[in-house]
Amino acid sequence: MKKVFFKYFAFASLFIISCGGGGDGGSDDVITPPVQTVDPPSVAMLTSPTNNKVCEEGTSVSDSQSSVNFQWTAGNNTDSYDLRITNLNSNQVINQTNITSTNKAVTLSNGKPYSWKVTSKRNGTSKTAESSTWKFYLSGNGISNYPPYPSTLISPSSGHVYSSSTSSVELSWDGSHPENSSLTYDLYIDKTDGLQEPISSNKNLSAKFKSVQVSSGKSYYWRVKATDSNNNSSYSIVFSFRVD
Repeated sequence: MKKVFFKYFAFASLFIISCGGGGDGGSDDVITPPVQTVDPPSVAMLTSPTNNKVCEEGTSVSDSQSSVNFQWTAGNNTDSYDLRITNLNSNQVINQTNITSTNKAVTLSNGKPYSWKVTSKRNGTSKTAESSTWKFYLSGNGISNYPPYPSTLISPSSGHVYSSSTSSVELSWDGSHPENSSLTYDLYIDKTDGLQEPISSNKNLSAKFKSVQVSSGKSYYWRVKATDSNNNSSYSIVFSFRVD
């Protein structure tokens, strides 16, 4: 009987030792490497064409087009840049992406107003930095007095939907002139296309905002005409909004 007990005890002890795992076998914890952070890029400073330049000449490509060399100073922590140019008459956008230098020559149509800005990018991060937006007029044959820049519509944003209880909406915009001429505005607003002749109370406005009466279940279209002291004028693009 003692022999049987001894054999059982020895077997049990062996089982406990083998299942105990031992304290000297090392840890199974996974070591996480430190996260590598990438500093985001900083804003590039625009240098040329200068803001509100009336007669940017560029380099002639044809009778109707010129090459404009856009230039900016480098942003910190930046690997590349995106250049965005907008024809302010047509709202057509020209994008030049992944530029590794601090300048880019782009061919544009003469006699048109443009805006431009630069976005700084860095490898390893999705964060970007956007410059200010500058405007200029590209020189055109026969232009002695440049018209205002097309106004920028601010509020409401295009496609905005108001509740059915809304009876009045304030429209606002911003306008400027390359030669700092004083401006007046005509507000076009209708339920058709934003091109219909404005009523007399919406003409020759000096303010850059106007409240209008609206009705529920209707869509509205609006734009702004800016006119300077030489009777030169320009039109904004058309925005729309709806009242449920």
